[in-house]
Amino acid sequence: MIHSTPRLRFAPSPTGPLHLGGARTAMYNWALARSLGGTFVLRIEDTDRARSTDESLQIILQGLRWIGIDWDEGPKFDGCGGGDFGPYFQMQRLPRYLQAAEQLLASGHAYLCFCSPERIEGVRDAQKAAKSSFLGYDGHCRDLTAEQRAAAAATGAQPNIRFRMPAARVMNVHDLIRGDVEVNTKELDDWVMVRPDGVPLYNFACVVDDIDMKITHVVRGEEHFLNGIKQQLLFEALGEQCPLYAHIPLILNAKGAKLSKRDPGVMSVLEYRDQGYPPEAVFNYIALLGWGFSGDRDVFTRDEMVAAFQIGNVGKAGAKFDADKLHWMCGEYIRRWSAEQCLERARPWLAKSVPEQALAQHGTWLQNVVACYQERVAVLSEFPAKIAWLFADVPALDEAAQKNLAKHEGAKAWLSAYADELQGLNLPPSYPADRSAADRAVALPSKKDAPEPVCEFATPAQIDAATRAFTERIGAKFGHFVHPVRAALTGTDKGPGLFDVVFLLGKEACVKRLRAAAAG
Repeated sequence: MIHSTPRLRFAPSPTGPLHLGGARTAMYNWALARSLGGTFVLRIEDTDRARSTDESLQIILQGLRWIGIDWDEGPKFDGCGGGDFGPYFQMQRLPRYLQAAEQLLASGHAYLCFCSPERIEGVRDAQKAAKSSFLGYDGHCRDLTAEQRAAAAATGAQPNIRFRMPAARVMNVHDLIRGDVEVNTKELDDWVMVRPDGVPLYNFACVVDDIDMKITHVVRGEEHFLNGIKQQLLFEALGEQCPLYAHIPLILNAKGAKLSKRDPGVMSVLEYRDQGYPPEAVFNYIALLGWGFSGDRDVFTRDEMVAAFQIGNVGKAGAKFDADKLHWMCGEYIRRWSAEQCLERARPWLAKSVPEQALAQHGTWLQNVVACYQERVAVLSEFPAKIAWLFADVPALDEAAQKNLAKHEGAKAWLSAYADELQGLNLPPSYPADRSAADRAVALPSKKDAPEPVCEFATPAQIDAATRAFTERIGAKFGHFVHPVRAALTGTDKGPGLFDVVFLLGKEACVKRLRAAAAG
């Protein structure tokens, strides 16, 4: 069966969204296929008819493409898909599964089981009560005669098809991550391959699919390790060579337990998208959940991952999900963008609260606004709340701002006097007036070692110098002065440099806010 070209697959069930574990499995298969110069196949395991939906399928496809994973064969979506080894949906392959099942029945590797669900449940209950070391099917129908099968069928009982496991065979299994592992088949029962309605179960269908699609490597979660034993025997029974298996460790939460969607910071892939996480950062972080790029850095591109990826370098121990590190990584990517790139990436979130006129006509001003926050956000959805103070008539004061206004007895007098001072400075006009000349000349946030921009208005550095001279004239300590001024202008004690704030707000807005706070 093994094909000359490496072929790997990701085979999700469309029963819900794409979560971190599934995204990592897809990513490792994708990266290994790309690093080996092979083919990456997306196959849809939709045999759970009660729970499989087209909505879930679309969410999975969108999630994969959002984090940058493309597939060579599979469902057609966003430039991906097609191929010569389909169909790539299991429910479209039922005749093929029936053909393989009949082959196994004829060879004696499978048999019909007429046991009712009630009997199966009773057997398991009895095993548990007896504290048996073996829990599973007891082989009741394993050796029925032709007459016994005919008699059972005459009662109207609809049989499952079970695989006949070797009674006590020691198997030496080589795993690309775990190494050599010895397993005795006596620990495993005769498992159901096909239900009475003709729909195959996971272990059977995926083996038939892997044969037909010429899959050479299978990378999946370690919870499938024992399934790999069953599948290896099934490949053997069908006369085919088994792919190379690699079972990757679990993703763990902060307490070392298996990660759950209920753990803090855990979302589905598209929920990260909708919260404004940069897809490059999410890809980068997921890749590190069990694999390391290099000893000296954690931030890398998709192409760098492909060049460096080796499945044998995936760790054996579970990797802990760290929401703080994910946020740090998102911030790293956001800080690397230009102000123009950052504004464009943030537009979908800004559009929810920023006036349409600002987005349509004041792009350069907004670039300077977002540039002031690139060091202060981890995800793009934080921008609207961070910059809301710019668009308020007079900003509401949070608790910290109120304390800063009341901290010094002369603060309100300072604000009033500073309003007069700013009236005399050549500040840019306030939004929504056209201030394009000022914003084109000044790239915020201002840096002390940056060259002074050529601007017809006072720049942040010039506002700084004028303000320091002003505080000396009125006898106020500069360190005391800036806190109530920031509170009056922004309504909080956090944000960009104070003189970037003055420049962004412009003369009219600054004067209005200072006077309002002084009178309050």
